[in-house]
Amino acid sequence: MQTDNKIVVLNYNEFSVIAPASSRTYTFEPAVDGIPTLNPMPFSDVEFINSQSNAFRTGLLFFKKEQQEEIYNELKIFNWKEILTNKEIENTLLNPTMEGLQKIINITDDSTFERIRGILVKIKNSNSYDLSNRVINVIEARHKELQRRITKTQIVLQARDVSSSKIESEEVNDLKNQLAEMKKMMAEFMQNQASNSQKEEVEEVVEEQAKVKSAPKKAGRPSTKNK
Repeated sequence: MQTDNKIVVLNYNEFSVIAPASSRTYTFEPAVDGIPTLNPMPFSDVEFINSQSNAFRTGLLFFKKEQQEEIYNELKIFNWKEILTNKEIENTLLNPTMEGLQKIINITDDSTFERIRGILVKIKNSNSYDLSNRVINVIEARHKELQRRITKTQIVLQARDVSSSKIESEEVNDLKNQLAEMKKMMAEFMQNQASNSQKEEVEEVVEEQAKVKSAPKKAGRPSTKNK
């Protein structure tokens, strides 16, 4: 890449980020409504910031999408596709999966985890979403581990830790399917009952008619009374 070109560095966080470089100190104002603030800087300053902090390695600061692959490779950050964005964090907290939560609790960097907790607090304070208490408990448990310098998490995720709404939705669908099957069986049963009832009625009529036809005549001598 041409190192004399300006690199646009973005701050998606709702707090200020200060990044000292070799030529100057860059101040990134907080993002507003998901719209990042930015600072253009020479690649030499990007390299300096990367050598002095983990701002680019943890996702505290980002680059434009069309420049990411080239810049990350130059900085020798080869796992850059695994870096969590704020949007991904928010989505995992609101729609947790085992894979997503595991990725979060595997984080060992304090500043990154504080970013996650900040997003969690923002969601809670907005009162606009139903945030799972299990997710909150998992995040707080991992935070306590990091405070005790437990690098490798000892938290074992359970299926119940993921989105309760997702589980409930699956259970509701199962119940709906069971109910539909029961209705089908009941309809068939009623139809069979009605058919059997009609058959029994016909059989009773035939039987009665047969009785009438086969009834014996009364015994006695013919009348000899004169007319």
